This record gives sequence, C-alpha cells and structure tokens, in this order.
Amino acid sequence: MSTPYMTKTEYHVMKKTLLLKLPVTIVVLLSAAIFTSSYSMQQSANALGLGNVPTAWSVVKAPIATSGDNVYTAWPNNDTGHWGVFFAKSLDGGKTLGKTIMLNAPNKGNVVHLNVDIAASGSNVFVTWWTNKTGVLMPVFKASSDNGDTFGKTMILNSTSVP
Repeated sequence: MSTPYMTKTEYHVMKKTLLLKLPVTIVVLLSAAIFTSSYSMQQSANALGLGNVPTAWSVVKAPIATSGDNVYTAWPNNDTGHWGVFFAKSLDGGKTLGKTIMLNAPNKGNVVHLNVDIAASGSNVFVTWWTNKTGVLMPVFKASSDNGDTFGKTMILNSTSVP
C-alpha cells in the first residue's frame, strides 16, 4: 500500500528534477514573451509601411547629447499622422529647453523617420535617423556647427554607393 507522503529521498529527487526543469521553463517563457513583443513591433512596422524590417527600427526613443553645459535631444514624432524628426536644446545644463524645431521637411503619405540618434562635440551637433523617403529604408545625417541654432542640408547615406 502506498502512502501519500514522500520519503526524504523522493522529496530531494523531485526537488532536483523541478529545479533542473525550472530554468528551461523560464527560458521558454521569456522566449515566448520576446517573440510576442518582436511580432507586435513587426506588425507595427508593417502598418507604418516599413515592410519586413528588423524590429529595432520600430523603437522610438529620444536620445540626448551634451557638450559643456549644452544638452541636445532629438526624437521622432507622429502626433500629426505624419512622421517628423524634432530637435531641442538647453544652454543651461537642462534647466530649460529652447524652441523645438523640425529637422526634416514636412511629409505626406507613408514616409517615416525612426531610430533617431544624436551626438555633440564643441559647437557641433550631429543627428542621424532612418527614413523610407526614397522608397527604401536608408540612414540620413544632418549637422549643425553653431550649437544647433541652424542645421545644414539633410544628407541621405546611400548604402549602395561605392567610393
């Protein structure tokens, strides 16, 4: 006749078995969560007209760069239904922000601007982002040499050109 209680040996064997399976279960659950997030981000990218792109392009962030007491930030925004890249700066270490400016020309249709990044050195400010303005997802670059007061022409970095 069996007893409803485990022996000490049976308990330790069961505990060891469960502990060995636990990390696998956690990995499977985390993998499922990551897949679900990646899938959702890919669906968002498809809805934006980006097609099948790495989900990293779907990440929206507002990076900052500093040079001395100056703080610069740039970010993408779609609050009007059309993507734009915006820029703002602080000349007092982030206590106040100046006027926000749009770095790209206003667009219509399915043009997107994502994955914005920014860097600064001295009075130079550099902003990059990815756009599908040409019909293909490509990186672009814009620079300022006067602490972000004005920016030069937007340059599309064509990855198919040969030096």
